[in-house]
Amino acid sequence: MKKDIYFLLPVFTYGAGQSIKRIVVGLDKQKYNKNIICLGKCQFKDELIKKGVNVYEINKTKLLYAISNIKKILSENTSNEKILISNIHYANVLSLIFFSKIQNLKIIVNERTAIKELDIYFGVFDFIKKKIIKLLIIFFYKRSTKVITNSSKSSKDLENIINFKVQTIFSPSYLEKKIKNKNKNKNKKNKQKVFLVVSRLAKEKNIFFLIDAINLIREKNFILKIIGDGDQKQKLISYVNKLKLEKKIKFLNFKSNTDKYFSESDLFINTSFFEGFPNSVVESLSNNVPVLCSKSHGGIHDIIKNNTYGNLFDIDKPQNLSLLILSYFKNEKFFLKKMKKAKKNLKKFSINECIIHYENVLSKL
Repeated sequence: MKKDIYFLLPVFTYGAGQSIKRIVVGLDKQKYNKNIICLGKCQFKDELIKKGVNVYEINKTKLLYAISNIKKILSENTSNEKILISNIHYANVLSLIFFSKIQNLKIIVNERTAIKELDIYFGVFDFIKKKIIKLLIIFFYKRSTKVITNSSKSSKDLENIINFKVQTIFSPSYLEKKIKNKNKNKNKKNKQKVFLVVSRLAKEKNIFFLIDAINLIREKNFILKIIGDGDQKQKLISYVNKLKLEKKIKFLNFKSNTDKYFSESDLFINTSFFEGFPNSVVESLSNNVPVLCSKSHGGIHDIIKNNTYGNLFDIDKPQNLSLLILSYFKNEKFFLKKMKKAKKNLKKFSINECIIHYENVLSKL
């Protein structure tokens, strides 16, 4: 008999949504009835339905308000064995509190953001909220059937606070592809360089820091393209206008396919305060684009391996990034050499590797 498997992700968009979509689609349909539960619209709904995945979109603004709806979904089939894979700390805690007594249900919690996120806050309310979540994690995560994170550092950090074994399964970020040779004129000294950012425009992505770093080297010949949407977008555009950087920094809307932009880019930049597993960094390296990344606590350390496959910087001051970009202008070959080294390391982030590990976990439940 098939097992009913449910993936719960409150906001089913961007990197986390993309990763879970790849996992649920890849799981053996002969073994599992596959389901997605989210709040509001699922960005990948049409694609998931075509692959035989049921999508439950709950019309609620907060997960706490949707508890009764989710409980009803999880209680539909009383005879089948059911597995709930909850994603992101607050959803995980609520799942363990409210759904653990549902008949035949096992709960796997998947921490998709770096647990260090809970030690970085923006204001008093954010501080209180994160402290409460951290306390609930310490108390409730041990009640789960299994705890998973998407990076080795996140697993170690989480194990240190819950005293419970945590398994690492990397995000399915790497898509092997043949990359066409870039324009031969691209490496000419007088050629304008193209820098790329692919990111949700939210506080934790630290884009103001990036703009300040760019302002310090504005005389150099480059353009920065920022792809993404978010609640900080208008503030960021206003800040760019205030600094008169409109010719240096261009904002583009969210793109479902970014291959074209990677193929046109010379350097990828990530400035986040914290990341679970930055899929866009893997995507950049797989498209032969060197990366500069902040030390964001999570999967970046698995991807870059202590500056072996890219360059990491501290975010205590914008000069750390601006000086690194100046180094790129002086010695582009050094950064390209690191990028080329990354190819073998990227294979462990493939969809197939991720599915094998998930199938192994699910088969042992």
